[in-house]
Amino acid sequence: MNKNHIYLYSAPVHSGKTTALMAWSKDRADLGGFLAPDFEGKRFLLTLRDRQIHPFQVAESEANGEALVNICRYQFLPSAFALAQEVLLEDARHGAAWLVVDEVGKLELQGQGHDAALREVLERHRAGAYSGRLLLVVRSELLFDVVERYGLHGAHVLESPEALAAAG
Repeated sequence: MNKNHIYLYSAPVHSGKTTALMAWSKDRADLGGFLAPDFEGKRFLLTLRDRQIHPFQVAESEANGEALVNICRYQFLPSAFALAQEVLLEDARHGAAWLVVDEVGKLELQGQGHDAALREVLERHRAGAYSGRLLLVVRSELLFDVVERYGLHGAHVLESPEALAAAG
């Protein structure tokens, strides 16, 4: 695996990571993966290849029968996690120049959320089957644990919007 192609964008919770990524990704056609922007107090899933917005964080009354995934006081649609994983794998197969995962967090550290797809993409990257750049968003307090879990020692750690812009 070429660790020079793996970037960890890390900053504290609610510090503007996704906002910076929205600006960085705005006019780019070489991206795959997804962002989880906040619009009017709710997280949505923005698939970067097609720029489509999908429901992600919902109130219990909006679940339409889905058993929600609870993270602290937030509830998310399992179908959105499934879509995110599908997008991640598909965009890796299509050779996106950059593959963005917003974010790798507590669920992934427990083997849930985007963990399975992320592990598969990392394995493809290690094997040379995916040669693009990976950009993983990680909150500061989880950075060490994410590096350890996924074997990302030597990956570039970006800690500011300026560092993100300089990475490409």
